Order: sequence, then C-alpha cells, then structure tokens
Amino acid sequence: VGSSDLRQRRPRAPSDAMPTVTPAVEVAKLDNLSITEYFGGVATGDPRLSAAHVVVTVAGEEAWQTPSFDEYVIITSGEVHLLHAGGETVVKQGSGVFLKSGLRMKWVFPGPCSYVPICMPAFSPDNVNREEEGQEKEGKAEAKEGEGPVIFSSVDVVTAPDLTITEFFGHVASKDPVISACVATVRAPCAEAFQAPDFDEYVLVLSGEVHLQQESGTTVVAAGQACFLKAKERVKWVWPCASTYVPICLPAFSPAGCNREEEEGAAKDKATMDRLHALHADVAQSA
Repeated sequence: VGSSDLRQRRPRAPSDAMPTVTPAVEVAKLDNLSITEYFGGVATGDPRLSAAHVVVTVAGEEAWQTPSFDEYVIITSGEVHLLHAGGETVVKQGSGVFLKSGLRMKWVFPGPCSYVPICMPAFSPDNVNREEEGQEKEGKAEAKEGEGPVIFSSVDVVTAPDLTITEFFGHVASKDPVISACVATVRAPCAEAFQAPDFDEYVLVLSGEVHLQQESGTTVVAAGQACFLKAKERVKWVWPCASTYVPICLPAFSPAGCNREEEEGAAKDKATMDRLHALHADVAQSA
C-alpha cells in the first residue's frame, strides 16, 4: 500500500458522546491472502493501535521482518508457523501468540488460516522493517534467552447459553493487565446489562451485527465495521442475531472495571458472572 493510498481519518475526540463507527478497509489483496484493517493508520488514523483480520486461502510465506511494534495475534482458524533465531514456533487455532518489538521473524502459512493481528503502536509499512527479496540479512542471529514468540492458550471466560467469550490475551489468559483481546460468539438474539467501563474498547465486527444502546440513541455496528467506545461511556450491548466480534480493551478488561449494572434477563446470568469473577480472583491470588 503506497503512502498516497492511505486514507487518514480523524481520531475521535474524547468529548464525542456516541461511539464512532468506521468501515474496515482492505489494505492488501494478494493471490493467497487478504488483509482487512479495522483500526490503524488507514482505517481510523489511530497511531496507538492497529487491528486487522487476515484471511489466507492457500499456502505461502512472507518476507523476513523485524517490526518496531509489539504484536498480539489471535489465531481464529488453521495454523501459522513463525521462523526466528531460536527455531520455528507453530501456533494453532485457539491460541494467541505475543511477538515482542524487535523480534526478527518470518511468517509461513502451511495452508488456509485466519488470524487477527493487533499491533501497538499501529502497524505501518515503515515500522514493520520488512526485508525485500535480495535484501535479507546475512547470517543467523544468536537466540537470547527469553526471546521468541510466546504462546498462550485461550480461555472461555464467559459461557452463557447464547454467548461465549473466549479470551486470548488479558488478566486470565496471559496474565496481562495492559491489554485484553477476545473473540465473542453470539448464537442467538440476546442483550447484556448496561455498563460504563473504565477501559477504552476497540470492537471488530466480523459477522452479524451489534447494537449499542445509550440514552441518546442506538449505534448499529454491522459486519465489516469497527467501533470505538471511550472509557466511561454508559452502554448496553444488544445482539439481534448470531454474530462474531473481537473486543480489545485498554487497559485489560476486568469485572470490577466493567462497572456493570445488574439487570434481570441479561445474557450473562448470575452463574456466568460468578464464574467470571472467580477466574479473575484466582489470577489476583496467584500474582
């Protein structure tokens, strides 16, 4: 993507009352893969974070690169192989992998797969430090202890009758208080209680749609759209149909930081909330 093709969008001002909805942008389309950006330099003009959905259709590989950003990757289907100085790391569906800024690596796709890469700060062609063909670094760097990809197993933190939320990064899955990232799967129409979280929330809607109700109106976010919710916004999530979305929270989600209002008939019943609180309490006790 050339610099002339980058469509910059004004980041939302903190004073804006309603959630901001923006369309995802297909930033790369190759024979074997497509990359659709929901947040970042092209889709939203946000330098703090980028998030995309990558779909690989046939086997292939990328050039070596040494990004200047931390990368949190959710594998939603298939598997990816990551080559680095310490060898090869295989990351399969249902796992998350953290790639520290400055790690030289090569992405290899043995077959069809899909994943969600989250970069902090946001990805750009300039900070990925890609080695084009014929420009690869000579020799093999020595692997230092503690370097290399770090894999985390996902955890179903919410298992309600109509809603499952699978955490890949956060307090429970990766013991990370800085960022949480999940895949939420809605199986039937339902709604949650009002909440006013202490964290910013970036939402990628991959299928279906979500309705965000506030006193001033309802914001509809459809598949292929992104939504940013500023911390302290009081909102009620309503799902009119089956859907899949990725919520990313900064700082990481916690039940206490969600400021959820109890509501009869909400998608997360008492048993679901008790289990969620217990998962977070266990992490706090083991810290």
